[in-house]
Amino acid sequence: MRFAVCLKQAPDSSSVYVDPISGEVDTERFVQTLNAADACALEAALRLKEQLGGSVFALTLGPDESEEALRVALAMGADTVERIWHPSAVNWGPMTIAAALAARLRADSALPDLIFCGEQSSDWASGTVGPALAVYLGLPQITGVIGLKAGQEAGRPVLQVTRRLERGYRERLLAEPPLLLTVHETLNEPRYPSLPAHLAALQARIAVCDPLSLPGFAAVQEAEETTVVEVRTPRPRPHRIPIPDSQLSPFERIGEIITGGTARRQARLVEGSPEELARELVRFLKERGFV
Repeated sequence: MRFAVCLKQAPDSSSVYVDPISGEVDTERFVQTLNAADACALEAALRLKEQLGGSVFALTLGPDESEEALRVALAMGADTVERIWHPSAVNWGPMTIAAALAARLRADSALPDLIFCGEQSSDWASGTVGPALAVYLGLPQITGVIGLKAGQEAGRPVLQVTRRLERGYRERLLAEPPLLLTVHETLNEPRYPSLPAHLAALQARIAVCDPLSLPGFAAVQEAEETTVVEVRTPRPRPHRIPIPDSQLSPFERIGEIITGGTARRQARLVEGSPEELARELVRFLKERGFV
């Protein structure tokens, strides 16, 4: 089987600094890393490769600095990598990026059996590129994948996919390739490459493709859907201070404020048969007015 993984190098959220005076993001402090969800997507492709056989092709769209993400992919076990770039891509939106990735994948003799994308990136988190890529390639897609197992039915590979829904719900699906999956960062734990693999990846030559030379590619006219109103660092959550009982003395009230109200909390261990424990629980709930 042939697997393709779309990667993105994004800034580490812990390295983002916002100037409190100007309100501008200091991009010079960014520490660029492989996007967490994309790393999980690459790990999923490598595990399926080890189980089913085949090859893994990793690609990204970005400037020269994006090659670091591809070298990580090589160190982890990807067979081939490629970078897509043109200076005009600085101003491209997610739909045009997806169109460029689709044009590159269509340039091969056949589409990959499985295409993996991260569900969203750590910078803009639009979650648009993966679904748009599936539309451009005419492939079925499953988004928000948090569980993935491979099996065989009638000699054909079958995937058991668990996807995340709203309000904590989960959905289990059976799917057959060809297919595009967008992976959540909780799917797995990406492997740590060995030192020899890292050194070999540093010496590897990264192929570069000009998207404007790909047949069928055209930039998409995208509407401006995002308006940046303000940029600031997250504010810490306020510390909750319990209100002491007004009937206590000033000394006791100060003690409750200092201890966070834990001084008056009491716990009692109840032992007995299940019937006795049930009766005690009902009595406790009635005393507190719950039932």
